[in-house]
Amino acid sequence: MRPTRAGEDARGAAGGRDGGGAGPAWAVLVTGFTLGVLAPTLHNATLPRAAADIGIDVRGQDLAQVLVVCASLAGLFWAGRAADVHGARRVVLWSLPGTCLGGLLLVTAVSPVLYGVGLAVESAAIMGVVAGYVASAPVLHPTGRLSRVVGVSFTALALALAAGVALVLAVDGAGNWRMAEGLPPLLAAGLFLPAVRTMVDERPPTRPPPRASTAFAVGGPVVVLLGGLLQAAPLRSWLDAGVVTLLAGTLALLVHCCSPGRVGLRDRPRQRRQERRASAESRSRVGAAVLAGGVWGFAQSALATVLLVLLTDRGGAQGEALVAWAGFGAGFAVAGLYAARSGIGVRPAAALGLTLAAVGVAVLPVLPHGHSTAATVCAALLSVLVGFGVILPQVPVVTRYLVELPTSGRGVTATAYPASVVLGGAAVTGIPYEAVIAPATRDGILELLWITVVVLALGAVLLGRSAVAIAVAGGAVAQYVLVTVVSEERYAQRPLSLAAFAGTGVIVGLAVWTRGRQSERLARALAAATALQQAVLRPLPDRTGELETAGLYRPATADTGIGGDFYDVARTPFGTRVLIGDVRGKGLPAVQTVADILGCFRSQAHETEGLTELAARLDRHLARAALSRQDGELFATALLLEHRDGSDHLHALNCGHLPPLAVGPDHDVREVPLPALLPLGFGGLDPHTVPSPVRLDLADDTVLILHTDGLSEARNAAGAFYPVIPRLLTAPTSRPRDLIAHLMTGLAHWTHDTGDDIALIALTRRTDPRRQ
Repeated sequence: MRPTRAGEDARGAAGGRDGGGAGPAWAVLVTGFTLGVLAPTLHNATLPRAAADIGIDVRGQDLAQVLVVCASLAGLFWAGRAADVHGARRVVLWSLPGTCLGGLLLVTAVSPVLYGVGLAVESAAIMGVVAGYVASAPVLHPTGRLSRVVGVSFTALALALAAGVALVLAVDGAGNWRMAEGLPPLLAAGLFLPAVRTMVDERPPTRPPPRASTAFAVGGPVVVLLGGLLQAAPLRSWLDAGVVTLLAGTLALLVHCCSPGRVGLRDRPRQRRQERRASAESRSRVGAAVLAGGVWGFAQSALATVLLVLLTDRGGAQGEALVAWAGFGAGFAVAGLYAARSGIGVRPAAALGLTLAAVGVAVLPVLPHGHSTAATVCAALLSVLVGFGVILPQVPVVTRYLVELPTSGRGVTATAYPASVVLGGAAVTGIPYEAVIAPATRDGILELLWITVVVLALGAVLLGRSAVAIAVAGGAVAQYVLVTVVSEERYAQRPLSLAAFAGTGVIVGLAVWTRGRQSERLARALAAATALQQAVLRPLPDRTGELETAGLYRPATADTGIGGDFYDVARTPFGTRVLIGDVRGKGLPAVQTVADILGCFRSQAHETEGLTELAARLDRHLARAALSRQDGELFATALLLEHRDGSDHLHALNCGHLPPLAVGPDHDVREVPLPALLPLGFGGLDPHTVPSPVRLDLADDTVLILHTDGLSEARNAAGAFYPVIPRLLTAPTSRPRDLIAHLMTGLAHWTHDTGDDIALIALTRRTDPRRQ
């Protein structure tokens, strides 16, 4: 969807306001996004110490987590709606003081009630900042730079995540949770003045259509309620089908209520069809963003929980789990930089990234026992792989999502992606540290691990290439079955065996992914070659004037689509004119020469009265091209024909080309003698010779075959040339199209590789259009 004039004006205003273009705006944007990553990390990490300090019991801790999810979703939806009514700038400037107020209540809380109020206010306000910045991202930055901006923004978010982990470790050692919780309000206070300078007002507001407003007004509160239910769901059994169904239904409802409105019944039928198509495309983009965000939130929360249990089981503690989880941030950063520099698309990024992430999670159970340091290092390395894989598809998905944000209802649509991240994390209940390491929870942690693998695999199938995910799973399963059949099942259950199976699957998946990338490149090359051929060598019409024509072009290299031969038929004020020829040389220089000759013919054939002058202009044009390229041997053979309606003959001019062949009504074939002149480009060598067109009789039942030497000089295994005339003598019919097909069938039997381009034109005179 094209940006509005208001959006263009806003971009210009943003560039002028910050004085240095988009740099300060980008820095403020990323800092605002970091609040959405940093604050939840700090809340989850400091909750046990805050609970012990102000007397929050286990039930109160669970309620606090539900409160965070509900407040975050409510803040997102309020901010999206407010951005459409009042503008994204006002939403950000309202939300930043709200963050400061909530943080102040949180830091100074002396009772569970004040703690809960501060937590809710801060969470809602921070999500308001995030929603406002997401809605304003396409306005603050040109859409052509959004891919790089998004990639670098994800890298900055990863650094914020790592800084949060380091801060939690430092606070854990000092035992002061209030100091860590004071960071988000300080960041919000520091952002206020830069936001005033860089944010711009959009005029007019981007109000959504009435139908979209109704869907959002009804669906938004339902999503908030379902998010709270997800967070409060008893996920001690990670295979609970009800929880999975609840998550899927919530994400589907999120797509519905955040997508642009549908068309009204009073719209015109054609307009309704166009609007339905646009609405379906928009829903598809929003759906992809919601799916990607849900996978990110689920995988990130699940990884933190799984690492905590697995490393505790191997002699570690919460500190080791946080260090290992910091590896997720490292992979996060690498993926953002790689995606920004490579410009990778959604499908390859999802196929490669999410599949690698699934393999990384699947290998986590092989962490060594009895060596907490070695287990932490291995877990950190696997977390890097998981972080890289999960975030890699986020960059192209979010870029496309931001670029295609609708002009009407941008704020509402902008809330879909961050809300899906919140819901994905809510599906994995944030159990306090003491509950996670309890024996009852440890027994079910592998279920969560395999559920995470399934979620990542499904994301790879839906967002990327299903073949890659299937290849990884198939390779691993085949290896497992092979080991089970050859030896015993207990050997297949060993941790190192499982790691080997996963490695086999990765190798197979990478092979399939590489093959898919090569196939895509080949398909793009073929499409470009086809487009080039159709632009330079246009398909010949079946009938031009009184001439029935048929043509065929086959380049020597099948993948290029065009070579050094050329042909064209033009209907001009001077009759129907036909051109066929062959350029000296091969490759791209020959293609350029072909384009030059055909371009000159198509323009001059309509303005030049005689064939002699037309040939002279083609000759001079090619001579100038040879001079500009400093190629003294550049030339092209050509055969020019001209037929005027109502005449039983045509005029021909042969510039060094092969003479045409005439196929009579009794299938007699003869070569039409034509005096050969110098090829095009060499006419200046004989300035005293004035060529004169030759008259050729053309009866109604006679077909002329014009061809290049790629046909007549095709050799078989014995080195013999293709017998064109004997082949024409065996033709069953004398229709132009049938004659060309007959020649090419015989050529396929004669040789497997012609080694040269082939151009063919068959034409005849049809005075009665009904005679076919």
